[in-house]
Amino acid sequence: MNKIEIPTLLFWENGNSWYGSLGAARFFIRPETTEELPPQLSVQFWCGPLEMSQSEILSRATFPITEEGLVQTALWLEEAAQNLPPQS
Repeated sequence: MNKIEIPTLLFWENGNSWYGSLGAARFFIRPETTEELPPQLSVQFWCGPLEMSQSEILSRATFPITEEGLVQTALWLEEAAQNLPPQS
């Protein structure tokens, strides 16, 4: 299985969003800021060929916008992709 690679810290600090995939796995990551919490990445994960709005979101997670948070995000996405049932 290939590794998921996501953009560097500066990309997220500038407020950019990212769509990505690995095999049948699809994901969307965007930075979020609230008054109560430090900035974080919001991740949505789904499976299949359809865009996010036409798919069932299988899982969601948040991670800090830090170098460690980026590593955690990629690892979480890789694990979620590995746990998908085989596609026919």
